[in-house]
Amino acid sequence: MKGKVKRILITLLANPLFLIGYWIFGVKLAAICKYGSIDKNLPMLLISLALIISVILFTAIKVIKGSERKQNKLTDIKAWKWISIILFVAITLFYGVNIYKSATNFGGKLAWYIESLKNERSIKFEHNNIYQYGVEGIFEDIDNKHKLPKKLYMENNFSLKFNSNGIITSFDTFVYGKNDDGKEESFLITYDKNKSKNITVYLNGYAAPTYNNDKLLKPLLETVNVIPIKKAVSKWDENQYGLLYYGKRNWGYNPNGIINIDKNGREYHPETASTEIIGYTVSLFVPGMDQFITPSRYNLIGDPNWSKPSSNQVTSNEKKNEQTNTNEQFFQSKEVGYKLNVADKALGSTFYSLSKTTDEGNTWTVINNDPYSGTVGGATGIIFFDDKLGFLGAVNPSGNEGSLYRTDDGGKTFKKVNYTPHEVKLHSGQTIKPFDTPSLPFKEGGVLSMLVGQGSDGDYNGNSSELYQSRDNGLTWKFVKEVKK
Repeated sequence: MKGKVKRILITLLANPLFLIGYWIFGVKLAAICKYGSIDKNLPMLLISLALIISVILFTAIKVIKGSERKQNKLTDIKAWKWISIILFVAITLFYGVNIYKSATNFGGKLAWYIESLKNERSIKFEHNNIYQYGVEGIFEDIDNKHKLPKKLYMENNFSLKFNSNGIITSFDTFVYGKNDDGKEESFLITYDKNKSKNITVYLNGYAAPTYNNDKLLKPLLETVNVIPIKKAVSKWDENQYGLLYYGKRNWGYNPNGIINIDKNGREYHPETASTEIIGYTVSLFVPGMDQFITPSRYNLIGDPNWSKPSSNQVTSNEKKNEQTNTNEQFFQSKEVGYKLNVADKALGSTFYSLSKTTDEGNTWTVINNDPYSGTVGGATGIIFFDDKLGFLGAVNPSGNEGSLYRTDDGGKTFKKVNYTPHEVKLHSGQTIKPFDTPSLPFKEGGVLSMLVGQGSDGDYNGNSSELYQSRDNGLTWKFVKEVKK
């Protein structure tokens, strides 16, 4: 029996039809793992698989009957047997390596599929009416299926849209925190009513956590609970509304649209401001109409650690603390950290200097007076991968376009990161470049990756993003694929 099995294997490997089928199978399987495109590649994959199975069955039957010995064939030539074995091994190694690369370091479709199986969760969205449940209902639904940390921070913002009936149609946010065991957890949360009835949650993303209290999620939940949202938006009489929360914000001395609201729902509309207006602001607005309709910007008052009404006098020490709290910062280690300091504000833009500490934040030294070269609306983040390589994120005053800046000398100088914007073609035939807001890079397997989003005005393909990768520490970037939320 062992002799026949060995004979089957040798005859099979020496069969040109088997090698051709095996080669085509490897080509198509590697293509699916790398690019997906199942509709394009699956038919040939199945045909090659059918050919392989047929050759195996035909060879096994002939060997068992002994009929394959009756005539001298190519499969009996000793030189060809060695050549065929070498070809089989070469095909296996070449396409095996390609499939492995597609499954690791986000190198292909297979890697994203594996990542999805490991970290993607689909959660039924039951508390989907903002008039009834506010924003808190979203996190209740998630918490019922996956326990959330008690204290959550946002990486960037919380953005939500709802219709005139209060039904939430979409939202996105990226939050993180530490669970009861002290382990850090992160959650990329997204929902689009047109695509699914469920909330999608991606676990274990790269958050570059700063645990900045300016980015606390709790003020959003408590502020929304006291806002009479239905009444507030009814004055606009539109079909769709938006809600936006960036955490604590500094509105300067401009009270336009500012509404201070207490925990009992009483509203105060300041006409002037004697001090800077600072608060955990929740904005209600009409999407696409913010240039014509002033958003309602709610600040919950009553908690001295949160928002302060503009009529209050703020001491110099309080101002200093608030100034510090609004800075973006990143600690590379326990001792070494970097911090963006607000240097000036003008026409909706904020200008920064960059400081560094080597003693756990006890003392800071300014190492760059203008890291953004005077072109910034607002900082979106900071990250350093070592004592030389770091990146700063920025967004223009309207929030619809962003930039990324790179340093390779520890923050002494920065240069704007250049990448080739990816074009997409609409059904109308029009070509657009919607991806214009890069996020901070993250590193896996020695490769830097960067997601480029669409900014606050993005709505192409569910506000998807583009993935770029760099193998030279961010000097050049290569487009990889579009990533849907």
